[in-house]
Amino acid sequence: MDSLRHAIETIPIPGAPPRLSQQGAAVGLALLDTSLRLNHVRRLTERLTVVEHGTARRTTEVDVSLKLLDEGQREATAGLQNLIGREHGERVSATTQQRSLWVPLARLPRREMSPVDVFDAAGQKLPRLTQHEVSRLVASGLYRLLRGILAGDEHAQSAKNELNMFLFQVHEPRWLVRQALLTLLTERNHPAEEFTLPPAEGTVPGYGRQCRDIALDVLDGYAHLLVEYAYLLNVAIRDHLLVVALDDAVDEHRLTYETPLHVETRPSRAAEQWRRLRASRRGYVVRYETVVPATLKSYHLVASTAPEAEISRMYLSTDADQYQVDSLAADLVSLAERQESAALHETDGASHKILELQAQTVLRRLADLLRRRKWEAGQSEVELSARTMPACHRLAAAATTGDAVRVETNELDNSLRRHPEFTVANLRGAARELTDREFGEDLVLVNSITDNEARAYWRRSGTDQRGDQVRVRAGLVLKDSTKSGPRNVMLYALAVALVSFVLGWLLVGSPWPYGRAATEALDKIGDGQSVITMLLLVPGFLYSRLSLPPRRTVVGYLGALPQVLGQLSIVAAAAFAATVATQSKGVVVQVALTVAVALPVLAAAVLFGQLSWREQVPLSRIGVPRWVGTGAREGGKPLEANVRFDSSEGW
Repeated sequence: MDSLRHAIETIPIPGAPPRLSQQGAAVGLALLDTSLRLNHVRRLTERLTVVEHGTARRTTEVDVSLKLLDEGQREATAGLQNLIGREHGERVSATTQQRSLWVPLARLPRREMSPVDVFDAAGQKLPRLTQHEVSRLVASGLYRLLRGILAGDEHAQSAKNELNMFLFQVHEPRWLVRQALLTLLTERNHPAEEFTLPPAEGTVPGYGRQCRDIALDVLDGYAHLLVEYAYLLNVAIRDHLLVVALDDAVDEHRLTYETPLHVETRPSRAAEQWRRLRASRRGYVVRYETVVPATLKSYHLVASTAPEAEISRMYLSTDADQYQVDSLAADLVSLAERQESAALHETDGASHKILELQAQTVLRRLADLLRRRKWEAGQSEVELSARTMPACHRLAAAATTGDAVRVETNELDNSLRRHPEFTVANLRGAARELTDREFGEDLVLVNSITDNEARAYWRRSGTDQRGDQVRVRAGLVLKDSTKSGPRNVMLYALAVALVSFVLGWLLVGSPWPYGRAATEALDKIGDGQSVITMLLLVPGFLYSRLSLPPRRTVVGYLGALPQVLGQLSIVAAAAFAATVATQSKGVVVQVALTVAVALPVLAAAVLFGQLSWREQVPLSRIGVPRWVGTGAREGGKPLEANVRFDSSEGW
């Protein structure tokens, strides 16, 4: 609503009512409703291809079933084609109108919005509504909805009330609100910050100022009625609706489209170079975030990379249960407070029964949630240890084992309040564990990876659905599958060291180029040009024969350390040649010879260690939820991602 208020403050008051279609209002609300629910989308598959550093290609496949559309959605969009024709002064035949059904597929963020082409299973491009057409329809619907909400208030029929004046008496405030909605939805730009135009000196508020104040006062005075409306307006301003025409004679459709990805701002050049060097050992870490409709039952993520790379690790996590966990944590805290204030000796009465029923309900929900996480951990071949969440395990056991307590009369008392684990400390500890251990996030760990492609499959577990979107996080670790780059550079470094050592041997006449005799021999090198030629020509020729990947690719990113070590080997040989060319003292030549041999050998040793390193990156370091594992964050803090992609970056 802040954007609407700002638009009302800054848009000139129109001299005539902006044109809005009454039939288009029903269509616009139907499109907005369908895009929020997306009940006709059976499955959503995203294919993420990462080949070059900092860029990725995302292809979305949508399985649509027109049978899942309700009658209201069908009727509202039945005349859309004819409505668009009238907008452009054209007429559309009834045959075309009956065969096509305009259906929203997704909501795309307005920021960095580029044209999206949608293709069917046969590869044919489907017609789609322009964003201007969709925005006008949605603006019409939102204006009609606003008037309907305000007209339903009891003060709307009072002639002396400001609301009645806005709705029926003074026209300019309504025209201003209508124009503000049209401007917000049809223009791509969005007010980044509010600004005000100061009045001139010697003026007083006139009729125009009064009209703006009426519109703003109505929005402020009846904000309690416009809570849900504000949410719909925010969705309409933040996102574009992707609406395509489908053949109504076919029930099932598989559609494909590509959309751009938002890339996180890259770090400084020094930090980027440090990440490149570390990636050769730990791998190339990719983080991907997106949102899917909360009504979606099935989501697939297919990640692929270049054939020369492999996906070492991949996980998928969503916050589909976050609302349930937040509610459960609040209920546990409330239950702890009531249990603490209640008298423990009270075993009958209404208060005891109410508290007992609440305890059973809350602990059953906790036990079922813990059971689901246990199953997810077992499916992903990871551990959900009792040491990680001891209080939750104790309370879940109290709710599911069916154990009773023997009272003083030697009878069994099945009350949860009598259970020894049902304590205030455990209740509060369980609430704290749910929050600290990120228990609202589920986990799908991909263990079966085929070459350079990995697939993660998520399906909603549980029936508690809140909100309209689910946040999805995915993490990947890519590594060089061939290891040819480090191996080739290792052999190259050894060759450079061998060339330098052999030349030093020949110049000194001994394999040990130290001592007074060696220093005198290096001080009086006769044919320095031949030595310089060998030191520059042979390493340079061998380096040109290395098949190093391009620096821009992921494989080139992973091979940054071998490339740097290979270049350092060349620099060491060049420094040795420089001391010979300048006829430096024998001691200086000895030092340069030592560096030209030792530095490549050290580089080869580092690369050999990299080739023999097969340790997997711990799960705790790639961003999985904190409930995974034993509770200790093995291996240190989480790894910084080499690149982050976000498909939901909006205003």
